[in-house]
Amino acid sequence: MVPIREANLSGLEWRQTSAFQRHYELKSGDSVLAELTFLKTFGTLARMATLSGNWTFKRTGYLSPVVTARVENGEAELATYHPHFMGRKGALTLAGGEGLSFGAANFWASEWVLSDGEGRALLRMHNRGVLHHGAVLEFTPEGRQRQDAAMLAGLCWYVIVLHIEDSTVAASV
Repeated sequence: MVPIREANLSGLEWRQTSAFQRHYELKSGDSVLAELTFLKTFGTLARMATLSGNWTFKRTGYLSPVVTARVENGEAELATYHPHFMGRKGALTLAGGEGLSFGAANFWASEWVLSDGEGRALLRMHNRGVLHHGAVLEFTPEGRQRQDAAMLAGLCWYVIVLHIEDSTVAASV
């Protein structure tokens, strides 16, 4: 694994390692920068591992779901994501009170954008794949400079994965 801060932050891509597992790698070329693994087959608790730190993400609630991010084995919430009604957009609040927004940038939810409180994009993800889920990750210069860039990239990918899974279940009913 390569530290995210030392990697070339262009050409980043989240890739599902197997169509039968909920395990994803953030890669730059052949280098693995991070791994996101759901800890149970049908659960929402996931662990993101990087050389600079590990975090856990979890969704709770049904009618009013909330996604939280914590340092692994920590109690304090680093970030809280509250999706709006259809789960395609939502508000992300960091522990220090900073408010961000994250959501689909188009009707088909093939592109997602994380923006700061003034509407400036910090990162973009462009979905790829059908059997193996994935997304191209692009940091803007503002997003690249953030100390929490790795955690935010993982949290945003986690939210997209849940959205894809929920959409798949809804379409099959």
